[in-house]
Amino acid sequence: MFEIGEIVFCPLRGSGVIEAIERRTMLGETREYVIIQMKEPGLVIMIPTERIDQSGFRKVNNQEEADKVQAILYKKEVELDYSVDARQRTKQNQEKLSSGSFISCSEVVRDLTCMEYTKSLSSIERTILMKARRLLLDELSIIKHISLEEAECIVNKLLERE
Repeated sequence: MFEIGEIVFCPLRGSGVIEAIERRTMLGETREYVIIQMKEPGLVIMIPTERIDQSGFRKVNNQEEADKVQAILYKKEVELDYSVDARQRTKQNQEKLSSGSFISCSEVVRDLTCMEYTKSLSSIERTILMKARRLLLDELSIIKHISLEEAECIVNKLLERE
């Protein structure tokens, strides 16, 4: 279970802080809710405690996972299947992001960045890449206790083509 003040991560939304765990009555039913102030300005999410596991919210990863992500981003010899059409590739990448996995998010960033070097991405793929980068940078900055700008420098350096 989460604790007040703990930083949590939500697939597709990014990080937030547990502001409170309290009982509230809604529609005549009293339940315990986890109240999360998301990093996204003005966004507060309330989730019944009994549904927090299904919600996708999770604890922020650790340095070991960050090291794995950095190794994934650094790997340049990626086999990209260009025979897969953009619609199917988009679906696969959205599923990876929806999973909430830090590793899967880094794979989306790496693969779409590598693909961008050889062909132009569709507007949907560019949007997915931007969202995946935002989520990746958000969590990496929290794990490493650095700014988003510093995290972006690390990621850009790892993704550089030699």
